[in-house]
Amino acid sequence: MSQIILGVWDGRVVQGAADGPEANLGAVAALAEYDEGNRIRAIMGWEGFFIYDETVDPVDMARAYMEVVQGESCGKCVPCSMGTRVAADVLTRIADGKGRMEDLDTLRAVGELVHDGSLCELGHSSMIAVLALLEHYEDEFVRAIREGVRRPRGTYHTKVTAPCIEACPERLDIPRYIEFIRAGRYVDSLSVIHEKNPLASVCGRVCVRFCEFACRRGMLDDPVDIKHLKRFVSDVEMDAAVKEYRPEVIVRPDAPTVAIVGAGPAGMTAAYHLLRKGYRVEIFEANLEPGGMAALGIPDYRLPRQVLRTELEVIQQMGARIHYGQALGPDFTLPELRERFAAVFLAIGAQHGSSLRIEGEDQRPVGYMPGVAFLRSVNLDEPIEFGRRVVVVGGGNVAMDCARSAIRLGAEEVHLVYRRTRKEMPADHEEVEGAEEEGVIYRFLANPTRLIIEDGQLTGVECVEMGLGEPDASGRRRPVPIEGSEFVIPCDVVIPAIGQQVDVSCLGNGDGPALSKWRTIEADPDTLATSLPGVFSGGDCVSGPATLIEAMAAGFRVSHSIDQYLREGRVRLSEDERMSRIYRPLAALAEDDVDRLGRGERRMEMPARSVAERVDDFDEIETGLSPEDALLEADRCLRCYRILLVATEH
Repeated sequence: MSQIILGVWDGRVVQGAADGPEANLGAVAALAEYDEGNRIRAIMGWEGFFIYDETVDPVDMARAYMEVVQGESCGKCVPCSMGTRVAADVLTRIADGKGRMEDLDTLRAVGELVHDGSLCELGHSSMIAVLALLEHYEDEFVRAIREGVRRPRGTYHTKVTAPCIEACPERLDIPRYIEFIRAGRYVDSLSVIHEKNPLASVCGRVCVRFCEFACRRGMLDDPVDIKHLKRFVSDVEMDAAVKEYRPEVIVRPDAPTVAIVGAGPAGMTAAYHLLRKGYRVEIFEANLEPGGMAALGIPDYRLPRQVLRTELEVIQQMGARIHYGQALGPDFTLPELRERFAAVFLAIGAQHGSSLRIEGEDQRPVGYMPGVAFLRSVNLDEPIEFGRRVVVVGGGNVAMDCARSAIRLGAEEVHLVYRRTRKEMPADHEEVEGAEEEGVIYRFLANPTRLIIEDGQLTGVECVEMGLGEPDASGRRRPVPIEGSEFVIPCDVVIPAIGQQVDVSCLGNGDGPALSKWRTIEADPDTLATSLPGVFSGGDCVSGPATLIEAMAAGFRVSHSIDQYLREGRVRLSEDERMSRIYRPLAALAEDDVDRLGRGERRMEMPARSVAERVDDFDEIETGLSPEDALLEADRCLRCYRILLVATEH
């Protein structure tokens, strides 16, 4: 455990090892090394500072911190733009040995002005740490002024982030692209998104919005509609920017070639970033088109196929060479790829549905359709012999997609059976509400126990009522069957949508990487390196069924790992991830709040087709924000940037 010589955070003064009952403070005290052999000397952030080394110079550290703050000021309001400039200049003057005693009063006055008068959260919090240093180390500031000698510059690592950025698996600079929308600079906004995310239109439709759950605007009224602002700017620029968008790709003459197995979100995102780094990329895809589960598992009413194809076409035009109809195992092997390519990225997804494990399921009666296979047939326009009464089992987005697709295919009655309550459903609340509006009947606290079959045809499903017991590992209360509560739902179709599994048989016997106890591929959570040198893996085949944005984040991370592996022969934690590991315990130290009056401006409502219009076809439901609504929504962003500075030995 490190020793905190002095710390001030959220107004609280801390000294000593801080290894008592407060776990969050203990985690901050445990921040000993930035990287191997490079000790952390001090940390400075949006709510204060922590000093671990008594030789650290608080004057120079305040100067370095304020320099970053001033560089991030948007210039839209005078208190922040001018105040932080004055503070940065004053601190530089003091650190250069040219300070005056009145400079300390100036810092205090400017700090109060910037805090009270700034229009965004960056300015609001920008001088809290500087004023805390001045309060507790005033003697050091006075000494710097009296000595009049230029102070040696320290070694600092900085990170500009925000709660929404840290919540995003790809860490998109969300406030920045929203700020460009507010200024009407749509091409610039899309360029910020494309720095990390090549599928802006796709994510703007089906992302699960981790960022919005972390949005601090929600403490005042509603979170900013980040997802649909992304869709707005990408849709507006689809014709103008996306068709003309060709990221600069300069393939080095000696560039090695990387093999990617799977053209889903993880594989295509990895290809995008590897191409931008100058590598050659060949992708092997078992299907006849790219997109993975985004193409074959999400109905058109949520994600039109043409939207996905347009964005994936850009990656192909950048130089990605895709071999369609090529499946790992039947058509080629992992040892063959390792012999032919400099590195391999396994992004095979999780495309097999999980079974209910109930009586009658092994008979595969007519009317039994696993959810993943059902959605695949829907998206490929394959003929489906469909019944009148349908039961879908599950509570996630896949289950919602199955139920709503069944409505569109003409089912007269669709029941969705879920073993917990509505509150515990993992599906997006918009999907839950949309399905209910379209006529899906929810049967909560129920679980199937037996398929009822007559002459090979489903005629019903027996269920048992459930009660909620103690919380399980996920934090949700564990459902427990209620004895003697069995009941039957008459039906001619049952669609289980309770999860997906990875088919690892394609990896061969003994030729593949190590597997976890869940039969997923084991990979380092930071670098995505597997047990085989030069072989990396990410997405659902590592994490198990997750989200599109998490798969894309894996593709982004692995591109850096593969680049590092091919250049240096080793893979280490990225600078961004090191800083995020320091950010997280700091962010958990105090309950977050927004200490300003809320304006009561609710988020703009996303226009959508009426139920009567949409239930008979697979056309897109949501019609998109207008430019006027997008401007008003973008203006709700509080611009909650946070500056993190870490002083290290070297």
